[in-house]
Amino acid sequence: MIKRSAIAAALGLMVMGNAGAATTHVPAMVSTVCSACHGVNGVSMVPTFPDLAGQGAPYLIKQINDFRDHTRADPQAQSIMWGMAATIPPNKITEIADYFASQKGAPGAPQNPQLVAAGRKIFLGGVASKELPACAACHGSSGLGVEPLFPRLAGQHQGYVVTQLQYFKAKQRTNDPLQIMQTVAGKLTQKEMQELAAYIRTL
Repeated sequence: MIKRSAIAAALGLMVMGNAGAATTHVPAMVSTVCSACHGVNGVSMVPTFPDLAGQGAPYLIKQINDFRDHTRADPQAQSIMWGMAATIPPNKITEIADYFASQKGAPGAPQNPQLVAAGRKIFLGGVASKELPACAACHGSSGLGVEPLFPRLAGQHQGYVVTQLQYFKAKQRTNDPLQIMQTVAGKLTQKEMQELAAYIRTL
């Protein structure tokens, strides 16, 4: 579970980062709830919290509903998002998802070249010896995702990506309907997770 002090620090950073940000047409729930961790435009300043900008609306709707009914039950979901999602009125879920989907995704950022090169091979080509499919098969060669099941990964924070892969591998996150990610993550080493996360961050 994430320590309260870390959350408080993250919230402080987000408040500073959002100062002066345009709020025209921003849903009220985004301004008052979501922006604290994910940024008013869906770009988080803290690696613990994922970027939501440019994410597909159907995927976001599913995740919010999964948090609300506790289908998504990984440790981070339980400690933060179960409570947060419970405050979202059902009739506002689509509005929030559509707003974040309409925002421009965060640009990629340079990372360790060796990690990036290794991660690119896995992302685009998989690992034949492990019968591990290419990530691009579901998430697209540019990491933009394939609706409605497969999310955008491009530019996502490394820390968040690694944490979610660990949750999938440990079967602590089981809310993907086809159970693909438990199988995929189960074949990844910690080093390969770091490599993939580094490459994804550059997209």
